[in-house]
Amino acid sequence: MGKIVLSCVLALVFGFGGAAGAVSAFQDQFQGPQGPTGLTGAPGPAGEDGTDGLDGARGPRGLPGRPGKPGKAADEPDPPATDLGVGDCAGRSISVVTSAKLDKNKKLQLTHKDVCIVAPPETDSSGQ
Repeated sequence: MGKIVLSCVLALVFGFGGAAGAVSAFQDQFQGPQGPTGLTGAPGPAGEDGTDGLDGARGPRGLPGRPGKPGKAADEPDPPATDLGVGDCAGRSISVVTSAKLDKNKKLQLTHKDVCIVAPPETDSSGQ
């Protein structure tokens, strides 16, 4: 009992290192008796057999279910791709970050450039 109290005092005074030292010094005091080995023993007696079910007996077929709902119409096709350009802006202009760097004061410096979003010219049905 006295060694356990000494271990607690060492743990309080020296923290984790004291607790580890006390446990390693008094390891034989903290071990209990050897338990069962954990090996598998001999198998027990067999249980009773279960009862068999009915083989091959099926009931009559049920009535067919209701038909499903009709399908939905296809979504509209995706809009045509747009051209991102920088000159001759006939569409909408947005500001885009083109580069980023850190200065010597660890501040982030961003470089912006205006980019124009312009829809491509539509072609007629002949493909021109």
